[in-house]
Amino acid sequence: MVYRGVFMAIYFDNAATTKPSATAVEAFIQGTALYGNPSSPHALGAEARRSLEAARVTLAGLAGCKSEEFYFTASGTESNNSAVYGLWELRKRYGKRVILTDSEHPSVKEPCRRLEAQGAEIVYLPTRGGVIDTDFLKEAIKTPSALVCVMLANNETGAVYDLKAVRDVINGAGSRALLHCDAVQGFMKAEGCKQALRQADTAAFSAHKLHGLRGVGGLMLKSNLHPPAFVVGGGQEKGIRSGTENLAAAAAFAAAAKEYGKDALEKVKELRAYIEEKLKEIGNVGFNIPPKHLDGILNISLRGIKSETALNCLSAQGIYISASSACSSKQAENTVLAAYGLDKADRECALRIGISPLNTKEEADALVTALAEARQRYGRI
Repeated sequence: MVYRGVFMAIYFDNAATTKPSATAVEAFIQGTALYGNPSSPHALGAEARRSLEAARVTLAGLAGCKSEEFYFTASGTESNNSAVYGLWELRKRYGKRVILTDSEHPSVKEPCRRLEAQGAEIVYLPTRGGVIDTDFLKEAIKTPSALVCVMLANNETGAVYDLKAVRDVINGAGSRALLHCDAVQGFMKAEGCKQALRQADTAAFSAHKLHGLRGVGGLMLKSNLHPPAFVVGGGQEKGIRSGTENLAAAAAFAAAAKEYGKDALEKVKELRAYIEEKLKEIGNVGFNIPPKHLDGILNISLRGIKSETALNCLSAQGIYISASSACSSKQAENTVLAAYGLDKADRECALRIGISPLNTKEEADALVTALAEARQRYGRI
């Protein structure tokens, strides 16, 4: 978009990744000055170790777990993979069934599929309309199960799933299955996030979804669980995940998460409501909104123009949104929206608007205007 002769990007793809905040960047720069290895016994190492542990304490507090239960990884994908494989090893002797929602992120779904080679039976838990089918789960969990995977919030529809209800079903059945939660999209954004995460045995996190930097993630692992080491080597992260920690990125992660508080959530909520009203004005828009959802993810069907055409038109103007998860964009069919219950016509024109506290109403106006113009110019007659 050109504003007063200057090209300006308008970024509404914040569910894919976010612009690092000034606070996170400053924490990263300060972290790079602590170049000692956190595992070294000398003074420089001790200084680095104190900074790393301070970041761990901050993130654990926000996640509702003990600091000794929070481990640093390189990404949310690594955390999800590690949890799935680790919990399977701990519980496979009690049952071969693995239950996961039909809308899980590929970094959960794909490792679960790989477990089939080890004898796992994969069962998909319906999430039609963005709601967990607990009756289905009650029946599925009757078969001895090793693992249940339910994300905190969906990365395409923004649906927030009821982890307490899932935990109640598992406990009510007397199952020994462990519960893993992909919290990458919902951490610090979902209402009751901390309380929800306390229902899980493991949870995955990622810094770059909330204005931290790429290259660092987190894994919550309850202290009573002792899975095999995920990455072996020098024994860092209490032997669970070897490799010298990315101190600067960890510090930035903690700073970004701490900053993403009530004010940020209120701003996102207000801007979402504004965008919804503007979209209603242009007409013929389907709103794919679950009963409980993140305010930062608005999934719509812009009827009359295919998603790809709309995206290309907006991108040419420097306005960026998406049609699906960046991690699923190469798939021929959007399985998450199909699981949600959208028909093919609405899936083909679906768009995901990712809203951040950094976005403005002026940007929202430009976005909606561009969508209306794209449909008018390139839409099907």
